[in-house]
Amino acid sequence: MKETIIRLPELPKTLQTETFDQVEIDDPYLKGVRYEKEPIPVELTERIDAYQVCFQNVSFANLTFDRGSFEDVRFEQCDLTGCHFQETRFHRVSFVGCRMTGIQFEDCTLDHLTIQEGLADYAQFIRSTVRHQHWSETTMKEAQFFEVKAMNWKLDTVRLQDSQWIETPLKGLDFRQAELSGITVDPRFLPGAVITEEQAVAFARLLGLVIP
Repeated sequence: MKETIIRLPELPKTLQTETFDQVEIDDPYLKGVRYEKEPIPVELTERIDAYQVCFQNVSFANLTFDRGSFEDVRFEQCDLTGCHFQETRFHRVSFVGCRMTGIQFEDCTLDHLTIQEGLADYAQFIRSTVRHQHWSETTMKEAQFFEVKAMNWKLDTVRLQDSQWIETPLKGLDFRQAELSGITVDPRFLPGAVITEEQAVAFARLLGLVIP
């Protein structure tokens, strides 16, 4: 099986620390900076453009971001609980140790994205393109994937119990290091998924097969 190659954020060795009150509200362009230990203002949620930025212990909780762009961005120990991204682009982005419970990606493009040691129960991916992903040591219980275009995923110790996969083809996705108990998936979209023998038995039971 071809190895999935994930490109990490390309950040300068040194980033200047700034605060959000230095950002132009009418043109929220963030470049080559670091933000620490403050909530992002709601005024910056419309068409935010972040390039080569590091967010550390920043709160994005319960905010809605519309038509934004995050490229070469790293989120560290941030709170994205209940955060909603609409028509937003992510390219070479990492989430490390973040709280992402109930996060929503709707009509988004997520390309070369990593999630490490995250808490993302009840996450929702809706009509989004999700390519070149590496998720590790992350909990995504009861996550929902609706009409997702998925390609080239690497999952290492990801807990996807009771997740729902609706109108989402699983071809080529490697679930061998994921916990899949209780998931809901349409059998039409199962062909091509990479799973273990134990997982295959569980999927067979989903199809109504009786295994003595």
